[in-house]
Amino acid sequence: MVYFYFASIAGIVGLSGYSIVRTRLRSAKLSCMAGMMIAMTIAMMASVSVGTIIGILYPHDLTSPTVLAVLLGIVCGYMAGKPVSAMAALDGMLAGIMGGMMGAMLGVMLGSHPEMMAVFIDVVFLFIHVVLQQLIREESRGSGEETAAKVKESVLFHPYVFAFGIFILAAVFLYQI
Repeated sequence: MVYFYFASIAGIVGLSGYSIVRTRLRSAKLSCMAGMMIAMTIAMMASVSVGTIIGILYPHDLTSPTVLAVLLGIVCGYMAGKPVSAMAALDGMLAGIMGGMMGAMLGVMLGSHPEMMAVFIDVVFLFIHVVLQQLIREESRGSGEETAAKVKESVLFHPYVFAFGIFILAAVFLYQI
């Protein structure tokens, strides 16, 4: 099970890095508000997810998971926000601090079935990053591209598909309890 946790951390760091690079490449077209939202999302989700997993791995020590997750959140928030603006970087760093503390507490406090929580956090992380990629694409689009992109909306974000996905996710995880 330890290999699953390390693979999960590697996936989280990899996908967060991909989102940061994608944000940096499109930073000239992003508004300050979009940059703040992107930096906050990347930092919060990375630090909550990694903090939870490290908290599961080291359940008798709250200090190490908190420090590691907070540092990861600060780095992710700064790297994602700085190309857009200093305000976006600060917002991302603060979200990373908050997420790191929450994730570490969650991981340390889990009693039975910590692997289910790790899978749940990973699924939420993936879902949020799918929506984040759509946000980056939409916010960095030029005015001429808007009409062509509206025609090509993804069926994944249709409200019924979204609600059905949440229902299936809840059913699978509640069945495990």
